[in-house]
Amino acid sequence: MSAVLKRNSFDVTVAATVSEALNLIATQSFDVLVSDLNIGEPGDGFTVVSAMRRTQPSAPTFILTGYPAFGSALEAIRQQVDDYFVKPADVEALVSRIIARLSGPPSRRTGIQPRRLPKILEEHKPDIFARWMESAKDDERIRATGLSNEQLSSHLGSLIDEIITASGDLTLSPDALVAARGHGQMRLQQGCSVVAMIREAHVLHGVLCLIVQENLLSADISFLVTDIMRIGEAVQGFLEESLHTYFELQRAADSKERAQNPASVLLLSGNRELSLLREFALRRAGYSVARASSRQQALTLLRQRFDALVISYSLAHDTIQEFAEHFRSANPNAPIVGVVKGAWQDLKVQLDGSVSGDDGPEVLLEALSAALKRRRLRLIR
Repeated sequence: MSAVLKRNSFDVTVAATVSEALNLIATQSFDVLVSDLNIGEPGDGFTVVSAMRRTQPSAPTFILTGYPAFGSALEAIRQQVDDYFVKPADVEALVSRIIARLSGPPSRRTGIQPRRLPKILEEHKPDIFARWMESAKDDERIRATGLSNEQLSSHLGSLIDEIITASGDLTLSPDALVAARGHGQMRLQQGCSVVAMIREAHVLHGVLCLIVQENLLSADISFLVTDIMRIGEAVQGFLEESLHTYFELQRAADSKERAQNPASVLLLSGNRELSLLREFALRRAGYSVARASSRQQALTLLRQRFDALVISYSLAHDTIQEFAEHFRSANPNAPIVGVVKGAWQDLKVQLDGSVSGDDGPEVLLEALSAALKRRRLRLIR
């Protein structure tokens, strides 16, 4: 193309990358821009056209694309460039149109007024909402929650508002934090999983990125990278705050439930000091604990029923296997959580949960709570 243009008496400057083109536009004057739509990444040509329109608005702009029709993006090209050609382009026709455009009356078109991305997102809120709903209903993890459209979207409007606000600032505002915490509380009450919440945020971020890509021609490229990063950080900040609230409320509910209906735990460990520490942590968390330091003592305690067994690597391997079988026979629905270390991590005992012997009591409490929840779900099913 460069050779054909030069043969038609044009002085041609060639750029192979977006950054090279932007540097040339900022430092030199041009009468015409001819840009591919996809230079390195899809839609890169939008950035080049936007820079030319902003700095040299009188220069005619031409886009080359391999896609003859692609919805709103093509409409944006029609509105913001002088002409476009579908590849493989007729170069002679391109030359004729450039000459015709340059020999015609000067363009009355002014340069595009660049806007920051938060402003663009604000203008497209209904579109964001509709696209998120469509994508969410197609997502297997979100669909598995069984929530109605109203339940899925009841918090979305304010969430999008706060994300747009937060994307224009460095930190989440107090209102944004309140909205994020409310979202976490609502999803916990609705019985949503953490995976579904993460997928929700992922889908929303994807929709926001599509809106940005389709409106690059009107974006202020001076702040483009910064604004894109802030949008991602805003979504991430909302997700983190929502999950933090989700887990805090979940732990509080678990503690209240344990206080009202304390689960009984058999703690079997040969290390007296560590078993006393674990017993203290379990009792403080609301569990009813019976502690044994030997197989014989534990077998005696099996005369009563237990909701869970915590068994330690400090016992002999054979003892652990044998007692685990006795415990399952006496308490068929009760989970077994192992405290394992070193070679004991290869125990051939079917555990419902395990923690390292180097972990603190908090990790044991989390593992035990999760194992008991899975047991309750099995019973419900």
